[in-house]
This record gives sequence, C-alpha cells and structure tokens, in this order.
Amino acid sequence: MVTVNGQQESGAVGQTITDFLNKRDAPIDNIVVERNGDIIHRADFDHVKISENDKLELISFVGGD
Repeated sequence: MVTVNGQQESGAVGQTITDFLNKRDAPIDNIVVERNGDIIHRADFDHVKISENDKLELISFVGGD
C-alpha cells in the first residue's frame, strides 16, 4: 500500500513513476512528484520504482491567462 496525496492506494508497488502516472492519465510534462519528502526529477521517472509504504505527493501545474 502507498499513500498518494494523503489517500491510501493499492496496486502501485513495483511500478515506475512513469507507469503510475500514465495509469492515472496524469500530465507528465506538468507534474512534480515528491516521494517520501524527496523530489523525483522527471528524467528519473522511468527508473524510480514505487515501494511498499511510499508516500507520494503529486503536484500539477495549470497555466492560465
């Protein structure tokens, strides 16, 4: 089980950050991912795997006029 933005989720353990975001239809180009208090750089999304008890914060940026 992992925690995403304060909510517990199952099924994410073992996925890369990229796979996890794609399954959520998250805007990869406009998102910041923090795992256990550390920012994950976008270049590492394909390599970093989600582990049991990870705490993820997903922060999206929305542009506007």
